[in-house]
Amino acid sequence: MLAQGERVLRILRDGGHQAFFVGGCVRDELMGRPVHDMDIATSAKPDEVVRLFERTIPTGIQHGTVTVMMGDHAFEVTTFRKESDYADYRRPTSVEFVDAVTEDLRRRDFTMNAIARGLEGELIDPFGGRMDIERELIRCVGDAEERFAEDALRMMRAVRFASTFGFRPVLSLWKALLAGRDKLGYIAKERVRMELEKIVLGPDPLRGLALLERSGLLRYAKAAQEPAAAEAHGAEAGAGAAEATPGAAATPGAIAALSRRLLHREPPRRALLAALPLLAPAPPALRWSLLLQALGAPGEAASPLLKSWTFPNQTAQEAAGIVRFDEAWEAILAEAPGEREQRRGWIGLQVAFGRETAGRWLHRQQAVVQAAIGDDAKRQADQAILARAGQWHREVQVHTLKELAISGGEVLQTAGRKGGPWLSELLKQLLIAVAAGELPNDRLTLLKHVETVVKNDGSKPIA
Repeated sequence: MLAQGERVLRILRDGGHQAFFVGGCVRDELMGRPVHDMDIATSAKPDEVVRLFERTIPTGIQHGTVTVMMGDHAFEVTTFRKESDYADYRRPTSVEFVDAVTEDLRRRDFTMNAIARGLEGELIDPFGGRMDIERELIRCVGDAEERFAEDALRMMRAVRFASTFGFRPVLSLWKALLAGRDKLGYIAKERVRMELEKIVLGPDPLRGLALLERSGLLRYAKAAQEPAAAEAHGAEAGAGAAEATPGAAATPGAIAALSRRLLHREPPRRALLAALPLLAPAPPALRWSLLLQALGAPGEAASPLLKSWTFPNQTAQEAAGIVRFDEAWEAILAEAPGEREQRRGWIGLQVAFGRETAGRWLHRQQAVVQAAIGDDAKRQADQAILARAGQWHREVQVHTLKELAISGGEVLQTAGRKGGPWLSELLKQLLIAVAAGELPNDRLTLLKHVETVVKNDGSKPIA
């Protein structure tokens, strides 16, 4: 990518224009982090950029941005500009093209993102971004209150960068964030959710959640003003907020308010939160299931809650499935002290929820046990149960009725009965018995077993 990006700079420069790498790619290079996207700022106007390159896409041409395709890579090339008259604390209503890169850098959010790099590696750093990177500080370009008034989402970005990089917001930024946090209510909840995702799925989610708790920022997000969230905010005032209305208490506003407090409460909840960093780069649903359970959200509330915050259906359903699986497994452990009963309970759950959900739960619980502190005897017991569950997980060979060697029609023919609830119950018992290895998945054997059940008027249990 670097070679293609430098070629774009060279073509622009050879065409008589200034051109620089800007923003996150320069910041990440200075920090020694992988560079994924390379944005370019130039003095060339959009029509001049289009004339210079064979393959372009008018991504945001009214704001000066043209996407240049170079080989297999796309580069956003934006004309030097300044912005004014921001609408709804998010979008500039006026864009003016300028000739100097310094003026373009002035409109950016934080000093570490306001650095330009030329083709020969020279840096243009008018706001001390490199020094702030070295000192691990997050500082706004110019006046912090003005930057947040221009784009209120920058407050969430500040928390995200502090969490992801381990940097410290300077006092002026923090004061401006507290003073302007009500402006977050103007930002679409999809955008806020994307920043929250990056925090929770980042390398140090607990730091990010603690900063959100300290700032109270998410209480002002759009979703926090909805009825369910309003109940949660009322619950936050009490010491037992996590035990208040379960669905409401797990709103993202409550996530921020409760997260740090939970770190000093019940050991099981501490372990759930402490396991978050251990699940990178696991599927997002694993972390969300942990966070929801740490806040006391039941499985039935998990999917609607995440969907209300515009999470993809797949993530919401997977997270809810893990929470519901965990609830059901805990009930089995409480009721079935023997290993044989636990094995059959596990296999029943795996058949009901599917191999994938059971596997996700196992992956997640390895992190939970690893993160647990204190009682070594309990940790060893939990590890032993997980080891057995992992073995049972691998042993299950069938999960659906389609995988059985007989069909419902064959059962009806053998039984000589009309269909009804008994048929689905019998097929379910057969499936679990085969999954548990108590019956072979053999057509003749299964039909013979059906005959035996029928002769006993359905009273004889499977296996």
